[in-house]
Amino acid sequence: MKRRTHFVLSLIVVIFVISMIHVDVNADSSLRDEMVAKAKIEKQLVIGGSNGDEYEKYLVNFRKQYPFITIKPFVSNTADTINRIVAEARVGKATIDLVSVGSDGLKLLYDSNLLQKMEYPHLKDFRAGTQPRHGYFVDAFMITRIQGVYNTDLVPPNEVPRSWEDMVNPKWNGKTMISRSADEFPARLAWLWRDKDGKWDWERSFDFFRKLEKQKPLLAHSFRGGNKRLAAGEVSIFWFSAIGPPSQLHFIGAPVGIIAFPKFPAPFRSFGILKGAHSPASAWLFVDYLTSPQGQFDYTDLVSAHLPLNKKAKVGKMASWIISQNASFENAVPISSEVVFNMEVAKKSEDFFLKLLGIK
Repeated sequence: MKRRTHFVLSLIVVIFVISMIHVDVNADSSLRDEMVAKAKIEKQLVIGGSNGDEYEKYLVNFRKQYPFITIKPFVSNTADTINRIVAEARVGKATIDLVSVGSDGLKLLYDSNLLQKMEYPHLKDFRAGTQPRHGYFVDAFMITRIQGVYNTDLVPPNEVPRSWEDMVNPKWNGKTMISRSADEFPARLAWLWRDKDGKWDWERSFDFFRKLEKQKPLLAHSFRGGNKRLAAGEVSIFWFSAIGPPSQLHFIGAPVGIIAFPKFPAPFRSFGILKGAHSPASAWLFVDYLTSPQGQFDYTDLVSAHLPLNKKAKVGKMASWIISQNASFENAVPISSEVVFNMEVAKKSEDFFLKLLGIK
């Protein structure tokens, strides 16, 4: 009798758990159905950020799932994207629906009260501690911000820089390049080199970049253009490049290698829907797709070598390649969305960097 009672109780528990799963699935489906109905009316999605044009080109599964959404990119670096959004907000005009930049950029928009709060079902499967607690944007991928990219035809394996000291070696004078888009790195290194009390080491960071500037690096106006020039042999090393362009070049046979040593500051590729967006439902569907296992794989396989955060997702070929080059979770020091990268910090970093390179 006791065995029968135990069996019945166990069966009730199983049925209850299954019913709860069923309810959750139905709830997720109902939310997506609601967003699909609205997106069919919106028809267009404007994405602002550095690689918005690649989404329409490479994310075929999203286009198949939602053929009624046309992606329109506004391609620009993080600083210019944020500045445009803030300027448009002042006059009550939003031309961008979804922002796709680093987590520090989304933090600035959150601080300015320019984002909508949304719920995304797939986040329950993400790595613990990777999401901002406020819920106003999503940290979808870890950006493996490397120390540099080198031309494998020009730099022998035994000469590849393996430390911060190696990077400022005078032997690289006249052989390097840096991008105007790397203006956030003085702040990131100041944070990385903070003391035990959490005080940022701005002076060490500034001193490092002053030494780097003595190399008289050529200036690239974008990460894409700079990597193409590197692959063509114009320079030996491209400091602080984004990871996407060199990984794409690698898979078409270009002579590029990654410089990644412990520890490097790693923010997240984040997505936020703007207040006043014309197509919030289409934006929601895009983020829902990117946070799903399929979207996480597609992005890291075809768009960029960022690392997927959904634990159920397979790692794409681009992310797998940079992991093999030591740009992995283990070598990264994640820059959480809770870290204070505010307007003041961004301006201090940008002003120093641009003045150092003679741009400002």
